[in-house]
Amino acid sequence: MSRWRSESAYLGRYAGSGALNTLVGFAVIFMLMWLGISPFIANVAGYAVGFILGFVLSKKFVFRSNGHFVAEGVRYLIAFIISFSCNLLALHFALTVLNFHAAIAQIAAAASYTLIMYLLIRIFVFSPKSKIDNLA
Repeated sequence: MSRWRSESAYLGRYAGSGALNTLVGFAVIFMLMWLGISPFIANVAGYAVGFILGFVLSKKFVFRSNGHFVAEGVRYLIAFIISFSCNLLALHFALTVLNFHAAIAQIAAAASYTLIMYLLIRIFVFSPKSKIDNLA
């Protein structure tokens, strides 16, 4: 399979699994905001719920990895922390500087998370074992 087709397959599966994970995460986020919980706490709760679902879908469905579960899990956690930190910064910026409505700010923050997370899991978490498995 050509590199382009392979990357397209990853992106397609990532989009599909991301759609499911996004529905679950946003359901939690918007339900909590509807209940009066702050957008930041709702955001943390939604991403916490999606963390394990995202790892399992990425490992088994998107990248179909047979790599070491713990090593990939640790790298996924690192990628998640970096991506989620960027998400929170984007949420804060959208709410306080751009004065976006909370729902629009959540969507903008999610877009930043999605892009950064894909790049990190593609390059760092589920990259070829020859270079990465020895890091964890």
